[in-house]
Amino acid sequence: MATPNPSSKPILGYWKIRGLASAIRYQLAYSNVSFDEELYEQSDGPEFSRATWTDVKYDQGLTYPNLPYLKDGNLSLTESGAIHRYCAKKWCPELLCSDDAELYGKAEMVWGVVSDLKGFVTVQCYMGDGDKKKLAEKAIPRFALIAEELKNNKFLVGDRLCCADFAFVELVEMVDFISDGEIFTVYPSIKGFRDRVFELTKLKEYYEKGPKLIFNNKVAKINNSI
Repeated sequence: MATPNPSSKPILGYWKIRGLASAIRYQLAYSNVSFDEELYEQSDGPEFSRATWTDVKYDQGLTYPNLPYLKDGNLSLTESGAIHRYCAKKWCPELLCSDDAELYGKAEMVWGVVSDLKGFVTVQCYMGDGDKKKLAEKAIPRFALIAEELKNNKFLVGDRLCCADFAFVELVEMVDFISDGEIFTVYPSIKGFRDRVFELTKLKEYYEKGPKLIFNNKVAKINNSI
């Protein structure tokens, strides 16, 4: 049974990084949901200990203990996709595009595409040789199909936002860092998408004033500084 959350606000738990959580943070901010966070920090090297999380991992009342997690009242969830969809269903249902079968199918499809891109880039940050330029050369061509779609669409499935837009804009932020802005030179349509998302009324203030965190955990070979 999940440990009840006594707070009236949902609680998002994750590492003290951007990672998979920033997209959820963006979606909650856009949905005008005030939330608290429980952050776990990896230690500095050479140990890079994860004990802040592993020591309490099985004490959180989570059915499938993992990060990120969301606690909302008596409900606790893990798995980022499930968290995105739950938050959309509860606080901003239009993000699911479930009123239109075609849009719903496209939104689910593009979620998978973005997840695959995110997985490729993130794994290279941790497991690669640490060369940003080489990673940029590998990663940027993988954005070509989405960039082509964005030439004629405001967002990933057209004029409507979906959950994947928040995941994609955070991935774009990371690749902008990795490529020193080259992704925007190669694909102006992605730059336009990024600017449109962060100009959204309910998201702009959070993006500008929210916490500044590193993209990846401290053990990663490619990371930003704050």
